[in-house]
Amino acid sequence: MKKAFSLVELLIVIGILAILMGVLVAALNGGTESARAARCLTNMKNLATACNTYGMAAHHYPLAGSIESREIDTEESADGIKFNYYEIPGWISWNSRGSYPSTSHVSSGSWFTSAYEKDEEVRDYALTNGALWKYLSGNTDVFVCPAHRKTLNRLKPLWSYVMNQYFGYDYTLGAKAIGGWIEYGHLSRADRILMFAELQFLGTDDLTVDDDTSPGIKNDCTLQYSHNEIIGCNHPAGKRGLCAHVVFADGHVEKLTIPASHHGDSWALNVSRSDLENLTEWLCKGKDVSFNGQHYEKLQD
Repeated sequence: MKKAFSLVELLIVIGILAILMGVLVAALNGGTESARAARCLTNMKNLATACNTYGMAAHHYPLAGSIESREIDTEESADGIKFNYYEIPGWISWNSRGSYPSTSHVSSGSWFTSAYEKDEEVRDYALTNGALWKYLSGNTDVFVCPAHRKTLNRLKPLWSYVMNQYFGYDYTLGAKAIGGWIEYGHLSRADRILMFAELQFLGTDDLTVDDDTSPGIKNDCTLQYSHNEIIGCNHPAGKRGLCAHVVFADGHVEKLTIPASHHGDSWALNVSRSDLENLTEWLCKGKDVSFNGQHYEKLQD
């Protein structure tokens, strides 16, 4: 006669199965997060390749953000000379939909397209009229980090990345400059000048991300370190903290470890906002930095 399992034995087996299921779920979740991070790095690599392909074809790098140009309206007018304004697209286009006669797009206040733009026509225009669209084979997935899509799924982000303002920015005027391209192949530190970083979308105690989807600097496609913007620290790096994914002008990608503590569903950065602002500016300007395990420092120029 077969001996039946006792209640204690059944409880032990159930406990073991529960532990194994917990380990399996944790492993699967970790693997999924790792897969998202890997896809993000691949996206950034593809964006940098597209920029360099564009650069070889056009003999200059694409612009980080659209710029405004103008031409004289040839039709006679009793009011004197008039101008027609038009957009020269950046790597992602702004919301101008092309020509806008007689009115400066800047002065009208219609400058930015939000990464969370809800208008389908604007969303389509921003990508398809961007300078890199044809170099990415019309693949919209390249523009969005899977972790960003998962974290802010309700907002359906249009893009997850921001391009260094160095590409197409006039520091003397403090605004987008006409003819502000950088000639391709003439970067002295292509291996150290940051080309793309991530938008900051993972909420932390120190860097809270709200649901504001309005057009503006924090939701546009340019990393403006002159306005104290920072690289996005969006990917868990185990006990070390968070990772910030970046890609440089020569096309190589890096994971930058940012010390942080995990508390439930939130993260608290163990570095100050000013530390991240400094790191962002150093990377955008092509400075050498070192990491001592706690914070980043700029090496001597």
